Amino acid sequence: MVGEAIIDKKGRLVIPAHIRQELGLREGDKVKITLQRGRILLTRPVTPEEFISEMEGFIKDDSKIPEVNPLELKKIWEKQ
Repeated sequence: MVGEAIIDKKGRLVIPAHIRQELGLREGDKVKITLQRGRILLTRPVTPEEFISEMEGFIKDDSKIPEVNPLELKKIWEKQ
């Protein structure tokens, strides 16, 4: 999706309506501005709910580390 905007004297620009609608942006929303290889990227910040949803597939509990009782761990620590 492509759009154009003109920067005004105060350095502001208007994101085209079709792009705002596609991203679900409304007045007052924050956007993340990133400079990458000479390009300006505007992205909608990820909400905590979206982050958790995206990470669910990456987190596995197949570790070989046994669960340790905090009191047992304290005893082991104090012995050293």
